[in-house]
Amino acid sequence: MVGLSIRARLALWYAVVFAVSLSAVAVALYGVVARRSLANVDASLHEAATAVATAIEIETEGQSGAARDVAASVAREFRFRDLQMAVFDPATASLIAGGAPADSDDVEVDSIARGIATKTYRMDVPGFGAFLEAAARTQVTYANIGSPAGDVRAIALPRRVGRGVIVIGAVHRLHAHRRLLAELRLAMGLGIPMLLVLASLGGYWLAKKSLRPVAAMTERAAHISATTLHERLPVADARDELGRLATVFNDLLARVERAFEQQRQFMADASHELRTPVAIVSGEAELALSRDDRSPDELRAALAAIREETLGLQHIVDDLFLLARAHAGERMLSPSEMYLGELCAECVRSVRSLAVRKQLTVRYSGGDEMAMQGDEALLRRLLLNLLDNAIKYTPAGGRVSVSARHADASYVVDVEDTGAGIPHEMRERLFDRFFRGGRAREAGEPLPVAGAGLGLSIARWIAEAHGGTLTLARSDETGSVFRLTLPAPRAVADREGDQSRLATLPSSSSAIHVAS
Repeated sequence: MVGLSIRARLALWYAVVFAVSLSAVAVALYGVVARRSLANVDASLHEAATAVATAIEIETEGQSGAARDVAASVAREFRFRDLQMAVFDPATASLIAGGAPADSDDVEVDSIARGIATKTYRMDVPGFGAFLEAAARTQVTYANIGSPAGDVRAIALPRRVGRGVIVIGAVHRLHAHRRLLAELRLAMGLGIPMLLVLASLGGYWLAKKSLRPVAAMTERAAHISATTLHERLPVADARDELGRLATVFNDLLARVERAFEQQRQFMADASHELRTPVAIVSGEAELALSRDDRSPDELRAALAAIREETLGLQHIVDDLFLLARAHAGERMLSPSEMYLGELCAECVRSVRSLAVRKQLTVRYSGGDEMAMQGDEALLRRLLLNLLDNAIKYTPAGGRVSVSARHADASYVVDVEDTGAGIPHEMRERLFDRFFRGGRAREAGEPLPVAGAGLGLSIARWIAEAHGGTLTLARSDETGSVFRLTLPAPRAVADREGDQSRLATLPSSSSAIHVAS
């Protein structure tokens, strides 16, 4: 079946299954008809033999010496259409009734059987006498016997008459039975192939009609490319299997289209971010090499500018590499026992130099422990990204605060600033890669490394990789609050629900104030 179309394979399988089923039904039907027809013949024979036996019993009742004569007389008086009767005496191994008297013991049974006849029906059955002689003496016996005119059905019915046993025999032609079976075979031989042909054609037509939506979807899918991802497959009936398949495939196309759009936007943003530092590096190098009489101070200044832009490029490349590994599904977490409170305090201390430059106050409040399992390096990067953004967009004299606390079965870390807030139209894209908004591109703050709009995207991925969330909890004219939620260990959650044990937990609060 390799190389056949689906509709051809469906039609072929349908025809094979239908042929096997129809053949099984035909064989069963033939067997039932054959057994039933033969049973009708046997019933007719048994009825005739019983009638003769009953008549002989009635006639011989009360008579002791004339049983043979009475049996012969009764057998000769019975007339049956398509039936021939005989009475056999096992004591003398001779027929005592039939077409002609057979009283001689010297006559062979088979030769006597050839003369069995009634006045209305004659049948030459050479083996009938031998059948009656060999038949059982206690139960009815049936058999097929050959004859020059074809097989006949015979019955041997033993009956006790007087002090002896006689066997009433009868034969019936099987012409009608054979003719019925022959006609049935002919009907099946002609009808079954015709039904198979019709079923195959009907199955092929139904398969073709059922798979017509697949052909339409195939034709449409063949025209969909990277530039036409907005097109969708036709949905004939959304309730059937093919309709659901088309719907699922259209959803897949929508996701692919969004992924392509994000990839194109990512490439455009990456090119934009990398173009400026590369141009600066190239310009500084060309300027330093343009004249041979450059002083060491001028060359040092050019190298410093190149180094600063190179560090920015390195930071962007590192962030891009991290996001690429994360989106490729690479396992990047190295969890270990750590204390989230201590990590928050360390991150606040590490941004002191950034806060001093802008005359900001940085404060941390919360516990020093908050034990958990996590990747300390990645969580440190998350918190530093949030602090870097908070310091970057907070004006001089402002305040940045970090707080950490237990909340239900989670740890919650809030990073709050007193900046101007984030406009509503920018909040939806806040965590997109390379998105910084108009203010970020015009910031110009004296930070060690200029931002590329990847910090919040990386921070959210780190939070989700730890089973937590990172959201913008609040943003207005008084400032913004970014909220990090991480799952707490089960033991901590249990202790949190037990107020008596909670009171015994070590707790401390530390604040770091950095001012100009």
